[in-house]
Amino acid sequence: MTSAATILIVEDEAILAMVLEDMIARLGYTVTGPVPSGEEALAFLADNQVDLVLMDINLAGTINGIATAEILYRTSDIPVVFLTGLTHDPLLEEAKVAAPYGFLIKPVSERELAATLQVALNRHGLDRQLRENLGQLRESEQNFKSLANSGQVLIWTSGTDKLFDFVNGIRCEFTGRSVGEETGMGWLMGVHPEDRQHVWQTYGDAFDQRSGFTVEYRLRRNDGTYRWILDEGGPRYNSDGAFLGYIGHGLDITERKQAEKEHAQLERKHWNLQKAESLKQMAGAIAHHFNNQLGVVMGNLEMAIEDLPAESVTSRFLVAAMQGARNAAEVSGLMLSYLGQQTGRHELLDLGEVCRQTLPMLQAIVPKELQFKVKAPSHGPFIRGNVGQVQQVLTNLVTNAWEAVGENQGTVALTVTIVAKAAIPAEHRFPLDWHGVGFQYACLEVADTGGGIAPADIDKIFDPFYSSKFTGRGLGLPVVLGIVKAHGGAITVTSGKGQGCAFRVFLPIPEESVCLQDAAAPSLAPAGEGAVLLVEDHAMMREMAATMLTRLGYEVLVAQDGLEAVDMFTQHADEVRVVLSDLSMPRMDGWELMAALRRIRPDIPVILVSGHDESKVLASGDRERPQVFLRKPYQKAVLKEALERVLKRD
Repeated sequence: MTSAATILIVEDEAILAMVLEDMIARLGYTVTGPVPSGEEALAFLADNQVDLVLMDINLAGTINGIATAEILYRTSDIPVVFLTGLTHDPLLEEAKVAAPYGFLIKPVSERELAATLQVALNRHGLDRQLRENLGQLRESEQNFKSLANSGQVLIWTSGTDKLFDFVNGIRCEFTGRSVGEETGMGWLMGVHPEDRQHVWQTYGDAFDQRSGFTVEYRLRRNDGTYRWILDEGGPRYNSDGAFLGYIGHGLDITERKQAEKEHAQLERKHWNLQKAESLKQMAGAIAHHFNNQLGVVMGNLEMAIEDLPAESVTSRFLVAAMQGARNAAEVSGLMLSYLGQQTGRHELLDLGEVCRQTLPMLQAIVPKELQFKVKAPSHGPFIRGNVGQVQQVLTNLVTNAWEAVGENQGTVALTVTIVAKAAIPAEHRFPLDWHGVGFQYACLEVADTGGGIAPADIDKIFDPFYSSKFTGRGLGLPVVLGIVKAHGGAITVTSGKGQGCAFRVFLPIPEESVCLQDAAAPSLAPAGEGAVLLVEDHAMMREMAATMLTRLGYEVLVAQDGLEAVDMFTQHADEVRVVLSDLSMPRMDGWELMAALRRIRPDIPVILVSGHDESKVLASGDRERPQVFLRKPYQKAVLKEALERVLKRD
């Protein structure tokens, strides 16, 4: 298609003319007219140059489209494509004497219009080249063949029997087959078996209707690989209007198809990233609101249990309720782990040693009839991470592996190696936006001989609560992904239905070779008389925490937010021994409160409370630091231990 080609519309129906004008303009052509009659068309063409005329057979005025086309055929070299509203119009046979370059049946689709115009322009260009260079038919055919072999277009023609009677040398060079092998029905043999029926159906239907067609298919190249081809064809006629067969050309569009595939993958990746971001926001709300409510439930249940006799039937019910609340808090924590928001404290770890230390627990959960193989170096590789979370990754992956094997005899293999970043495959790698840093990675592989995962399901297995096993499962692998993300790593999945599965976790190997030591807590004043300043904006949580502190034997001063706490601390600075403060509060948050209080009394110890993970909270970069971090929901025993840790002597 030549995008600069100019097309004149000759149509007496104004609405149809407007529709055609809009469609042709969208196809990239220049539109002139429209004009409603043959007389006006001839007058316009006497003073203006166009590349093609799209004309209705029935027109207003004294001469119809056929007569107009006959005049153009005798006096000019402008191709005509006819429009008609009837497939059996008697004028169709008469119209052939005007040697049109195609017919379009109203209403016209944009796809059919595009194919017909392009084929007509291409064919006219070839005809004009042939007529300009040679006058005789044999010489014209020879010139056509020379022209057809001069580019990278796969040109073909067929006769009235639908069989190919000519293919250019470019097509033969592309397929690696001879002209004899490509003509007749031979051309269809190079089409991919999965596309063959569709191509033949498309070509055959167009041939029977004498319409243009466009089809995409895979064609075997001379090196045995398949390339995507865009093939376009249309009917051809001689100067007397007799149907000769079809002419078409194919273009290699493999790169375009690959770009379309990559675009689709990018869209899927973008959607998954948006989904993950939405889950992060949801988890943040859970941490702040859901954990507050759980804290109230667990604290009050604990104190109610303390007040009941040990043999009380009600006490058993309350203990069961407490366990349910603990389980709910665990689900909240697992969601945060999935999102990489629960990183914990990281240190330099010997991954092989962590595996060996975890081995007794892993052997305990693996069924005895299953073969459990472990291969890890005696020293290293070293990673920077949280030992508890690395063990959780191991446990979840091994559990997932033996469940995949099921009751059948099989093998679960745990292997620890070192790989280069360049060797980490991109296919089925998670998270999707992982780029990685450094050059070497510790690889923790857990492989099984189970039933495997269907390729279509691999992208779903890290979604929360997705499971192919049974309802209620599905947080193990999402938690693994969250922990791996928090460690700056990636995870790949290799599997196939009935082929087992291998999960490979890649964790960066840091440059440092010494462990980072935690700073020692500052020396504090000895325990003695005094009060705890409790700062909490959530009413039920505030009441529950105050009751816990009272039962632990502390005097309690209560403030509803940071500003109220500053006023109260100013009045009781000598009495307050420790501050127990929530992090997220209106007017003044926990960080601002801690800074304000230490300007009044620099040695005041602070216990900071939040529903978020400690590493996430303390990663804010604030200069002030609490003596102890306490995560909601907490139990009375945990609060007691935190207070004792803050107030004890060195």
